[in-house]
Amino acid sequence: MNFEVLDIRRIDDTGNFKLNEDYILSYDHSDGWSERLLSLGIYIDLIFECKVQIRFYTTNFDKFEKQFECEIPSEIKNIISEIVNLDLLTLKYHYADIFMEDMSKQHYAINHSGKSHNIGIGTLLKNPQPENSSEELFVTLIALFEEWREEIYQDCLKKYHTE
Repeated sequence: MNFEVLDIRRIDDTGNFKLNEDYILSYDHSDGWSERLLSLGIYIDLIFECKVQIRFYTTNFDKFEKQFECEIPSEIKNIISEIVNLDLLTLKYHYADIFMEDMSKQHYAINHSGKSHNIGIGTLLKNPQPENSSEELFVTLIALFEEWREEIYQDCLKKYHTE
């Protein structure tokens, strides 16, 4: 499977991602400077079809790169549905205790009511304290994506070792 991320989202004139109207969420993760140098993108469309782009290095310094489609865990699908169905989406532009170069970071773009909301996640030293119902759902989504990201990575690592 091959897809172009530029067909899913583009950077607009404000420097933010503008999702294609056929997509409801994009998620990007970068480990920053780490041994595995994991880079992962997850792109979910309106009918909850999911595309994944992953790249990392093995302990032998071999590069693994792959694009594929996969099923979305039901808990994540449910939270995304709840977020999309909110009357008003109220999220901050950044959630972080610190931002540093070459540290782990995440970025979400969520289409809601015809607008792409961009949310950056930096280094969180403690769990964010939600201030509204949008943030309660989003904090749950962050935790679920962290678990899913590691599952995807581990599955790909196993596939690499069996190829």
